[in-house]
Amino acid sequence: MADDRKPRALQEGEDQLDRFTAAPDDRPKYADTSDQGGRTESLESEQRREADDSWAGPAVGVASDAQTKGLFVGSIVGGAIGLVLFLPLALIDFGLSTIGRLLLVGIVGALVGGTAGTLYLGGRLPELEGETVDADGEASRGSSPRDPSTDARGR
Repeated sequence: MADDRKPRALQEGEDQLDRFTAAPDDRPKYADTSDQGGRTESLESEQRREADDSWAGPAVGVASDAQTKGLFVGSIVGGAIGLVLFLPLALIDFGLSTIGRLLLVGIVGALVGGTAGTLYLGGRLPELEGETVDADGEASRGSSPRDPSTDARGR
């Protein structure tokens, strides 16, 4: 997609996001160098560094660093957006008091928004941080950067 057709505010937001999530020296996130050449030693050390940054918790499988950030940020931001979007539904009278409707709709909105935010950012941040590349440094199949109609960051 050509940058000249995007609004200036969107371009600036994408540039800030790129600075926040991009790996230094335009290399994969856990790689020693930008060109690993498929050497076994460098790939093994990359795997070890990625495993060191992984997170796990009760009733949660092991997640990479970017997935974990996406989980927390997505649930908070998505929950806040869902809460705001669902609150007008409390104006509908469905047999509860006003406070009851506000609480019920607010909780449901926050849960729905938090779930959507977690699912989106939990999958998108690994793409943005370069965690979805194959051993040869190319974008993995099924990831947004692999799509020929997007740029290198999957937009």
